[in-house]
Amino acid sequence: MIRPPPLLGAALATILLASASAGPALGQDVYRRQQHLLDEHALLIDLPPVEAPGALSPGQLDLGLEVVGIPAISGSTGNPNEREITISDRARVFPRPRLSLGLPAPPGFRAMVGLGYVPPIEIEHVTLDLAAAEAEVAFTPGALRLGLRGHLVYGEARAPVTSPSLRDRLSVGELGWEASAGYELRAGRFSLTPYAGAGQVLLDGHFRSSVDGGTVKSRYAGAALHTGARLLYHDHWEAAAEWSLYPGRLSHPRLRVGYVLGLW
Repeated sequence: MIRPPPLLGAALATILLASASAGPALGQDVYRRQQHLLDEHALLIDLPPVEAPGALSPGQLDLGLEVVGIPAISGSTGNPNEREITISDRARVFPRPRLSLGLPAPPGFRAMVGLGYVPPIEIEHVTLDLAAAEAEVAFTPGALRLGLRGHLVYGEARAPVTSPSLRDRLSVGELGWEASAGYELRAGRFSLTPYAGAGQVLLDGHFRSSVDGGTVKSRYAGAALHTGARLLYHDHWEAAAEWSLYPGRLSHPRLRVGYVLGLW
């Protein structure tokens, strides 16, 4: 992602006026597409629940691993002479360890806090350093689950974008919330909880090119939707599948596996 081209100067005055006027328009379109690309990459590291609301009782510790599916992302910016390298050129999934703890709550309610972290290990010339936190309170009358959750994320990535031989830098801060509803179905040692929810995500992204120092910045606020199901075996072994949708920006799958311990 590079800075959009400057306006044509007097040295190019011999070019037709129509062509000259197209230059700024093209530059603006290229920059908007670069911002769109920045948003797509930033939303990949967002922290949807990948978990049914009210899933953990007080004292339960969930040791989980989330696997984020990366959709094909076009690197086209609208400039026929320019194409950026995207994360989907390098990888189609990335893992994120997640730790969740059920907290004491009044009767009929459940509460949870959680952490997620990706250490700065380079894979396929991409290094991601990411920390995330979440908190939830849920109303659990019987098998019904109604939850309200908030989360925040900060991450930095170094990856080849403007040149295959260099590492450009992307830093992202995100804040989000959502309301979710689910219903637990039990059959013997198995428990299945389908769920869905909607909320909002706000992000502040900053990209800097290592080629020319050009920068792209984006502040985005939009809807965040999700639907999924959680399967629990013997109250310990856990698997969840979820589809995340950010209308107008991104849509992709997420998986989670985990083991639930009873601390008290």
